[in-house]
Amino acid sequence: MFEKCFSIKYNIILKLISLLSVFKFIYPKKYRNWFLGQEKIFVNFKKNDQKSIWIHCASLGEYEQIKPLIPALKTINKNINITFFSSSGYLNFTDFKLIHQISYLPLDIKFNMDKFIHVMNPMLVLVSKQDIWPNMITYLSNHNIPLYLVGCKLHENKISNWLFNRYYEQYLSQFNFIFCEDHTTSKFIDSKKIPNKIIGNLRIQQVLIDSKLNFNDMTIKSFIQNKKVIIYGSVENSDYKIINHTIHSRKDVMHIIVPHEIDKTNTQKLQNAISSESLIYSEIKHTNQLHHNVLIVDVFGILKQLYRYSNIAYIGGGFNKGVHNTLEPAIHGNLILFGPKHIKFPETSTFIQKGIASIVKDKFDCEQKIHQFLKEYKSRNSVKNKVSDFFERNTNNIKIITDHIQADLKTK
Repeated sequence: MFEKCFSIKYNIILKLISLLSVFKFIYPKKYRNWFLGQEKIFVNFKKNDQKSIWIHCASLGEYEQIKPLIPALKTINKNINITFFSSSGYLNFTDFKLIHQISYLPLDIKFNMDKFIHVMNPMLVLVSKQDIWPNMITYLSNHNIPLYLVGCKLHENKISNWLFNRYYEQYLSQFNFIFCEDHTTSKFIDSKKIPNKIIGNLRIQQVLIDSKLNFNDMTIKSFIQNKKVIIYGSVENSDYKIINHTIHSRKDVMHIIVPHEIDKTNTQKLQNAISSESLIYSEIKHTNQLHHNVLIVDVFGILKQLYRYSNIAYIGGGFNKGVHNTLEPAIHGNLILFGPKHIKFPETSTFIQKGIASIVKDKFDCEQKIHQFLKEYKSRNSVKNKVSDFFERNTNNIKIITDHIQADLKTK
């Protein structure tokens, strides 16, 4: 009964969304890009004549989580195809050497999905985290195409909700196997008698890989002038007042701000919110222009590398839906600050316990804790030593996943 009722309402809603695409030019840019991308899926994505491995990710964060698996998956089949639901994932993807094709995921209307899966021609499908689309999952399950969920993490408040509980039970049960990120998720999936295994957070492995890449930014080096550096990474509107207070009060250090969403409108809004004069990264032509102590980075994809130049990192999102990535600043030896909404991310509690991270309550608390951190900061290595065991203990052997998939394929 639940399945039938949900399916009817779900498909009606999707058809209404499809009709709204007629008015796409009245929507904000990111939604407009999504509608435009949907229109071109079957033009841009070419049919796979040979069987493919299909990896689906909601956005770039989910891709970074599953990315370490790709080289190992290529030993099974070199034809790797990626789909993204979000425009931010699709438009900012750069790892084209790792894959064969990239596409938006079509709107999950049954006809669309059936057509797309025929064009995709998958031998197996991996979904990162839990971007679960009912018509997609049902088609794959009904056609006996092996289906895996990698890095699944379900939050207590959702699995305790009756509606979400039934939803997860209905669609997770159609996966061949689920690789869980934590014990809470595994316990819930066990209760539904769905095969699963805990693998931890695969993104930790990707953070380690990225931290060893060569990166040399002369603009940033010239800007920081061997002074102490604070990076405000992935900041949102809710962070602006807090960081502005600290920037205005600490003229003795260099401040680098990287907004969570990077576009001209958001960069201008951020610049207006900061009372101190600031430079825009992409507008710097010569290093002799670097005469301010505030730099706004408006280039996508380099934040994870910029942490190697900073001493303290304030991570945005903690006053909104939840703090953004704290693994990247930690691996580069930063002391870390963030807002109170961090419970969904277990590494934040570990970093607090180890004395390299702290929660800020408001702008005055942030200023005080940055002052304290600046006095305490000794070296990047001293911070790295405190977290080295965390990264070593949580580095996962992706061979567990590929061995399981290969064993499944042999039984087909």
